[in-house]
Amino acid sequence: MSAVWRAARAAVRRRRLQTVVIGLVVLFSTATIVVALRLLDASSAPFDRVFDEQAGAHVVAVVEPGSAGAGPRRPRRAVPWRSPGRSSRRC
Repeated sequence: MSAVWRAARAAVRRRRLQTVVIGLVVLFSTATIVVALRLLDASSAPFDRVFDEQAGAHVVAVVEPGSAGAGPRRPRRAVPWRSPGRSSRRC
């Protein structure tokens, strides 16, 4: 095995620029993979993670005792739903 190591060291000494470039490429590709995996972890199921951390109700309703049912209410007129892209006029 020592002959292989000697040949590898000799190649590194002869080709210093190529060795440095390959080292930088490996370094930057490793850093890119680490950042990508961290972003993937941070962006996966953010709402599920927050709900698990909250460990409580999703919605809380607060009603003041005096305002709930404090008198007769006027009935509202029903308004037909229209699609946002359609006008009321016919062509």
